This record gives sequence, C-alpha cells and structure tokens, in this order.
Amino acid sequence: MAKLWIGVDIGKTHHHVAAVDGDGRLVYSRRVANDETALLAVMAEVSTHGRPVCWAVDVTTGLSALLLTLFWRRQVQVRYVSGTVAFHMAAAFAGENKTDARDAVVIAQTIRMRPDIPILEPSDRLLAELTVLTGYRADLVGQRVATLFRLQELLTGISPALERAVDLNRKGPMMVLACWQTPAAIRHAGVDRITTLLRRGHVKNAIQVAEAMVAAARQQTVTLPGQRAAAVVVGQMATEILALEQRIAAVDDLIAEQLDQHQLAPIIGSLPGMGALLTAELLVHTAGMTEYDSPAKLAAHAGLAPVSRDSGTVSGNHRQPRRFHRRLRHILWMAAFTAARECPTSRAYYEKKRAEGKNHRQAILALARRRVDVLWALVRDRKTFTRPAPAIRAAA
Repeated sequence: MAKLWIGVDIGKTHHHVAAVDGDGRLVYSRRVANDETALLAVMAEVSTHGRPVCWAVDVTTGLSALLLTLFWRRQVQVRYVSGTVAFHMAAAFAGENKTDARDAVVIAQTIRMRPDIPILEPSDRLLAELTVLTGYRADLVGQRVATLFRLQELLTGISPALERAVDLNRKGPMMVLACWQTPAAIRHAGVDRITTLLRRGHVKNAIQVAEAMVAAARQQTVTLPGQRAAAVVVGQMATEILALEQRIAAVDDLIAEQLDQHQLAPIIGSLPGMGALLTAELLVHTAGMTEYDSPAKLAAHAGLAPVSRDSGTVSGNHRQPRRFHRRLRHILWMAAFTAARECPTSRAYYEKKRAEGKNHRQAILALARRRVDVLWALVRDRKTFTRPAPAIRAAA
C-alpha cells in the first residue's frame, strides 16, 4: 500500500485536506467542515487511498483544537509546519496562486521532504489551562495599556498640570479621576474628601496623593475647549481601568493556583527573576520544557544564540538571529533583567560582561543565555536553585 503524507490548511469553519504519495503526486484533496463527524469521515476516507505516514497542520491554536484532539486520541502522528516555513516552501513549487487547497498541498509536500519538522505532542490539562489564562491576561493588559494611553491624552487636554502631578499607573489617582476629572471639581472636592475616598480604597499615602492632585488643580483656573466631553470620557476610562485591574488580579490568582499543581513550577520559580507569571508563560511556550533536548536548542529558539554567517575563507562571522520565538526571548530577558538587580551572582556576571566591553543590552542577553544553562540543569536534576551563601570576612 502506498505511503501518504497529509497536509491540513486550518480554517475557522472549514479545513482543507490534501494528501501526496511518495513521489509527490496529489492523490486526495477535499474541503471539510470543522466538525467531529466530518473530520472522522475524512480521516477514514484518506486511509482508503494509502497508508498515512503522518499528518501536518499549520496552526496549533484553538482553530485546530478539535482536529488535534481527534488525532491524539487515535495516536496519529501529527507535525507542525509553521506559517513561515510554509511560506518559504511554497516558492519551491510551480504557480503563484494562494488558495487553501494549494496551501494544504505545500504542507503535505513539506513533511514529505523534511523529516526535521517538529512533532506535536498532546499538552496536559495544566498547560492547556495555563495557555488560556496567560493569553487572556495578555489581552486584559493590552486593553489596559491602550485605555491608559488614551486617558493620558484626554487628561492633558483638560489639565496638563494634573496629568504631570500624578502617576496614572497607581490606583489612587485613578480612583480620584473616576469621581472628579476637572481642576474645578477636584478643588471643590478638597483634600479631606479625596483622602477619605482613597483610604476607603486602601490606598497607601492617601494624604500625599490627595494633596498633590489638589495642588495641581489649583494651578489652572481656565477651562480648556472640549473639557466637558473629555471629563465624561476620562471618568468612564478610569472606571474601566480600575475594573480591568481587578480582572487581571483575579486571573493572576487563577494562574497561581494552576502553578501550585505543576511539578516544575517550584524549580523554575526558584531561579532569581522568575516570578509566577514568567514561570507560567515559560511553561506554556516551551510545552513544559519538553520541546528541547539541549539547552543550546532552547537558547537558539529564544534568539539567544548567534547565527553563523561563514562563506569561503570567512569564518567565525556571527550575527543576531532574525527568526526566533520573540515572546520566549522576552520572558528570559525580563527574568535576567530582574536577576541582574536582585541576585549577586547574576549581577557579578552582568558586570563581568560590561567590563568586557558589552553594552547593557548585550550584557543582559549574555546573562539570559547563561541562565538557560542553569535552568536546564535545574529541570534535568529536579533541583531548586540555591542562592550562594554570602562570604564571611575574616576578622582583622
């Protein structure tokens, strides 16, 4: 029986399935609904044209969740052809059309010719839930940042002094703006009334915040154009930001609960700079640290390893990578940045790289690369990080 390689171009409501044989000839092509009954029927129908070697998809998010679950329950091997790989492989085949049917054929031809395409493994329940929670939290943070930028712009149009006087990333000023938005309204409220509001919200330094906002409001007596409408919008935005912060805090609690159940969370979290959120995201984007068989591959995927650019007599020429997992690199960067300030060992390594002539960014990247080796060893040995004991000075 002929061997088949099957590619699936993933869509929201429909997928397109294409199968090629060992010679690269197209033997099957069909559009199928993203429905369990239809997908099972296609899986059975494809097998009548030959013996499937493996399947491949170009999406691993929720759009392909049903199909991947059906594959894994039947122990069918499935590979992941990323959009970047499929785009570059498409140039190797005749034609310039961009259709779902052609994309499915390109995916099938790719896994037929390239055995290095990664195999997808079913994620466990904890990682699946962490994926949903961290993605939802990122959406909430994005909404908060966008709303805050717009609020700052509108507040400057009401009172530049008021916008400069307070830190809008703090809860206290946001609570005040949810109630009073204009200089006249803040002056009328007064320090005592604002302080009472802030204390009711358990805001630290309530008196200082109230005094700063009232002092800024007293610097402006004129009314700027569009102030009334801007004040209404600022009040609504401030209320929305406070609600978003509560939702983010609730999601953080859910993430912490899930992390308590993961066996690698205490190990990864023990590394300086790795808080609960970074630990959760690292587990999500590395599939629980199971996608790599060496720290070098993890570093390369995160863009922490240089890429060789040798040619002819030119050797030892390296450059920064251009294709890498940018979110994974951000996670490792933020952890290294925090560790460089809080951990003496990381700080010493950072200072060593600065003394070698590297700038701040290069030194942090070097530290992040070094910490990948440490993290890998901790996970391999199932040990938590132990901070070195401070040196004891000998008595004079």
